[in-house]
Amino acid sequence: MSSSFAVAEPVFIRLLATSDVHGHFTGYNYFTQQPEQKGLVHTAVVIHNERQGADISVLIENGDLIQGSPFTDAMLAAAAATEQELPLAPLLNAIAYDVINLGNHEFNYGLDYLAKAYAGVSAPLISANLIPRSEFAQQHLTHQPYVILERALPAQYQQQGRSHLKLAFIGVVPPQIMQWDGQHLRGHVDVIPMVDAVQQSVREVQKQGADLIVLVAHAGMPKATSDGHDDEQAVWQLAQIPGIDAIVFGHQHETFPGTSVYDELTAVDSQQGTIFGIPAVQPGLHGEHLGVIELKLNYATDTQQWRIVTSAAKVVPITAQQDTAVAELLQPAHEQTVAYMEQPIGATHAELSHQWSRLQPTLATQLIHDAQLWYIDRYVREQQPAWGKLPRLSAVAPFHAASQADDSFTHIPAGALTMGDIGDLYRYPNTLDVVVISGATLQQWLEGAAVGVQQGHSADPWSWVNPAYPAYQFDTFSGLDYLIDPSQPSGARVTTSPALIPSQDYAVITNNYRAHGGGQLGGLNGQQIVFSSPDQIQHILLAYIQKLGTQGYQEELRNNWEIKQEETN
Repeated sequence: MSSSFAVAEPVFIRLLATSDVHGHFTGYNYFTQQPEQKGLVHTAVVIHNERQGADISVLIENGDLIQGSPFTDAMLAAAAATEQELPLAPLLNAIAYDVINLGNHEFNYGLDYLAKAYAGVSAPLISANLIPRSEFAQQHLTHQPYVILERALPAQYQQQGRSHLKLAFIGVVPPQIMQWDGQHLRGHVDVIPMVDAVQQSVREVQKQGADLIVLVAHAGMPKATSDGHDDEQAVWQLAQIPGIDAIVFGHQHETFPGTSVYDELTAVDSQQGTIFGIPAVQPGLHGEHLGVIELKLNYATDTQQWRIVTSAAKVVPITAQQDTAVAELLQPAHEQTVAYMEQPIGATHAELSHQWSRLQPTLATQLIHDAQLWYIDRYVREQQPAWGKLPRLSAVAPFHAASQADDSFTHIPAGALTMGDIGDLYRYPNTLDVVVISGATLQQWLEGAAVGVQQGHSADPWSWVNPAYPAYQFDTFSGLDYLIDPSQPSGARVTTSPALIPSQDYAVITNNYRAHGGGQLGGLNGQQIVFSSPDQIQHILLAYIQKLGTQGYQEELRNNWEIKQEETN
């Protein structure tokens, strides 16, 4: 039986969303020192345009906002040096965000900094599966599991005695934050499974009379597979919870609708932007797109409920146009960031470049290896742990490395090194861990990284790089020599010298993301960790370079690995 509607004209709602902005606010590249078409200063223009014409619009931020750029690095430094207000609250309030979900990178610097960063933000913070337990956490975490916003209805509905719509927003974050940032969170918070938290929150907002329920998930979906089950990328499962009307998701830096990476999943329409028929958006990263969900609702008099009569999802790219008011607001913090990046810290006798780091050893990668080994060598000498007697290696991936000829890449000229150079060389706030693993597991790790290489041909050096395999997954190793033969089947490509002993234990220095299973290399899952550093690798690099003094970094390149580039018939 069809419903009877009180009026013919529906209520037009636009849900607007950003996600994974990673500190890109100003439209300026602090590494190249040139403007770039990224950041909220551009997104704000699209936000303003998309608000027009809607009866009700809601602007949602979906996490990973306060980490990932020189701007946020400078903001972190300012928080440690002064009690003055940080620039985040004025920015978010000026753009008029309505709801903010917490992402995994919000916890990189601890709960104290999270509280400082968001102090003064008018929009409520949400996260349904993050539960504060300690007194410290309860003092510093101000989020709610969900928020219900009441928005005034158009005049034609006001005349019939209905004044407001109740819009509910439920947020979730990957439970893996307890692994990735456990040093800040253990003993302070619990993180329950996303599905459990959303099911509970849906029931609660329904009891409170929510007319529309929006899932705001800092999570994605499994890629290139028909199996949608994943406790980190859980949106495919979350979409099947009854009661959800619209979905904003993220974490994977994809644009949805538009991407094809989810096409193997049942009930996912990557062109129309629906998951099990529910309109959904994932707006990429760095503010380069705005996610937009359009809903038209009518009130059914027979059921006395609002019903979605039409829906649509899209991602709108930004343009070169900037919001001048936002740009002016950010100018003082922008100038502080430029000054922060120009601070000299040391020197290098040769250029540090990741142009060829996917194809051969480079000094850029070697410097990180050397800093990691130096840091752990000091620890072993001072503390003499039992694992300190094991063969010791370092694992490093080149984050901003070229995968093809026209790619951008980290390039630091010979000479003075600045804070900005450190941020360019190592772009994530990872800390340092040591894992103890068997030779068999180490071989598995090497083979997993070797997927980043493919069979190529001599006419094009870039043909040997697997472009589908991201640079941050291409771990290189210092402490042994090895050869990658891409003509061999995956899993049997790497030959080491000396040969690894399958039953022998090895101590491998890596970052906390990898040690806790990030990237799923070598079967690592956090259980193999024997040491966790309190220091970020960026800060370890800074200390190492400062230790070198006026002589700077003068090491010669160690060509300890290579790709066997022989063409097959």
